[in-house]
Amino acid sequence: MLNLVLIIYLVGMISFVMNRYHMMMLLMSIEFMYLSLMVMMFFNSIYLNVLNIFLFLVTIVCEASLGLSLLVVMSFFYGNEKINSLNLIKC
Repeated sequence: MLNLVLIIYLVGMISFVMNRYHMMMLLMSIEFMYLSLMVMMFFNSIYLNVLNIFLFLVTIVCEASLGLSLLVVMSFFYGNEKINSLNLIKC
């Protein structure tokens, strides 16, 4: 089962590298990697207590909300969600 989690994580990492030009695809691949880590934590939950799993889930939710707010700000100020459109002159 650990091999499956490793394959899911590597697919997320490859997706992160291949789709580095769009913010939405970056956020989705990061969430995919978090999902594989969460599955691994649930399989190994014998060694972890519930508080650690809850803290990990809260971290995932905070990262997702931060990413969504960045995506909204980028689309408001730049008109698209492409990473290449960011530059320091518009800030």
